[in-house]
Amino acid sequence: MSEADKDNKQFEFIKEQVIQKKRKKYKKWLIPFLMTIVMAILFGLVAAVTFCIAEPRLYNFFNEEEDVKTPITFPTTYPDEVKEDNQDREDKQEDNGDAEQGQADLQREEDQQVDPNPVIVETINADSGDYISIYDDIRTIAYRAKKSLVTISSIINGRDIFGNPVEKKITTSGVVFSDENEELLILVSLDRVKNASSIKMELTEKLVVDAVLQDYDGEINLAVISVKQEDIPDTFLNSITVANLGESYTIAVGNPIMALGNPNGYPGSMDTGIITSRGSWASITDNKLDLFNTSIRDNSNSDGVIVNFKGEIIGVITRTLKKGLNENLNTVIGISKIKPIIAKMANQEPRIYFGILAEDMTEAAKLDHNILNGVFVNEVKTKSPAFKAGLKSGDIILQIGEQTITNMNYFNNTISGYQPEDEVIVKIKRTSGTTEKELDLKVTLEEKDK
Repeated sequence: MSEADKDNKQFEFIKEQVIQKKRKKYKKWLIPFLMTIVMAILFGLVAAVTFCIAEPRLYNFFNEEEDVKTPITFPTTYPDEVKEDNQDREDKQEDNGDAEQGQADLQREEDQQVDPNPVIVETINADSGDYISIYDDIRTIAYRAKKSLVTISSIINGRDIFGNPVEKKITTSGVVFSDENEELLILVSLDRVKNASSIKMELTEKLVVDAVLQDYDGEINLAVISVKQEDIPDTFLNSITVANLGESYTIAVGNPIMALGNPNGYPGSMDTGIITSRGSWASITDNKLDLFNTSIRDNSNSDGVIVNFKGEIIGVITRTLKKGLNENLNTVIGISKIKPIIAKMANQEPRIYFGILAEDMTEAAKLDHNILNGVFVNEVKTKSPAFKAGLKSGDIILQIGEQTITNMNYFNNTISGYQPEDEVIVKIKRTSGTTEKELDLKVTLEEKDK
């Protein structure tokens, strides 16, 4: 290599050198950070789905006792129980004959000492003030009973004659019969609230609260609606009282009564009168309801209750169970027979379906068929449990299980003690053939449709 070449190599103007580029620090932790975010999102989604599935079950498990509602009951005494109580008292009187006889003799002596002609110190003639005073007393009884009545309105969607959509408002009265489980349960006429788009309890013209249709029975045209107590202002809630449901077995023709609710079609109306007749009844599926009539003028739009002068509800005015002589009379369902139905609606319990229309038998009819007890079947519902088991019109039901059937009251109470799908052995007497004979039929009970 020449000297010149050597000098040129040592003194190069540009010398190229490859230098490795340094990584920026943020790339070292960016990818792990992004992975952490993705995993957190996945964990959150899995946790959310798991919580949604498990939370209701866990809540029900740990709050099982809190969710148990207090059952609604209405104690009642049936006429047969009254007779049994009277018989027990008679037996006790026989066992204690000497003591009772001594008390009776003493009572007779005291009665003999009473002056049959007491001295009248002063005669006071009744005037219009006394008449007004009597009605003041009646109004006081009505005022107390009305604390259990509330105004219910419903909106039903329909169409006018031109096919345009319209809303129809229906107003009626309801009876508050329970305030258990932090809600008010109200008895209303079914046809006033069924198929309604909304149901309200009206406290004032501008203040209303939502109500919910809880259960109903189409045969008796009655429904139970519920209102949450927390939705009602305390001022109004404290003024509402639970109705006193009395007994209709003890009523008598001539008893004074009053009608509350909307007996003349107007909510909040009132009328007074007397019981004019009793003893009629209405046959419904697997039951028989007691009816009575009053002197109150009948109205096709009436709703409400009949109250005695003790302030007890003894009946519910009906517009649907009116046939024959009752068609143009103010007709009332006795409260005693529908208490169990109201209780089942309040508790949302299934009603048992057997599937017959039947009636009590007279003593003469029992003698003709050589039996001591039973109910006569007038009609068997098609596709009902009774129909499937082979029961026919004209049969006499003598016994269900171990329970002897003496009347429709016993029949209904007996089947109501079972559950849907229970099988029962029914002893009947068939009267439709040439010769009467007893048969045992197996009936599988079902839940009654509303």
